[in-house]
Amino acid sequence: MNMSPPDMSQFVYSGQLYFVNGAWYIKYVEQEEDGQTYTTLKVKEDEIMVIRNGLVTMRHSYRPGIRTSGSYAGPGGMMWMDTATKEMQVCYDEEGDLSAVVWTYDLYLNEQKVGRYRISCRLMRI
Repeated sequence: MNMSPPDMSQFVYSGQLYFVNGAWYIKYVEQEEDGQTYTTLKVKEDEIMVIRNGLVTMRHSYRPGIRTSGSYAGPGGMMWMDTATKEMQVCYDEEGDLSAVVWTYDLYLNEQKVGRYRISCRLMRI
């Protein structure tokens, strides 16, 4: 069986991290040629909410063992998306602050499975 290595992308953003009402919030701006997207990740022990507004508009929840639904609107138009989150890991540094979030999910666009994805968001103090 010929299995090609997975495609990988890496992005680095400056942002803010804060804790409010039992949830961690990571806020940053994604700058693209055509415009920008304001992104917020709301992280709790059992759920990650990704909220994006701007060039891309999306609001989606990832919860291990649960299939969740939402929509994605970008330059190519709008699509319905579902995710089946397989695993999620929330990590903290020695001071108790959020240091990383990693989650794996199956992505369905317009009811067709697109593939399995793994997102790793690592935080560094500067």
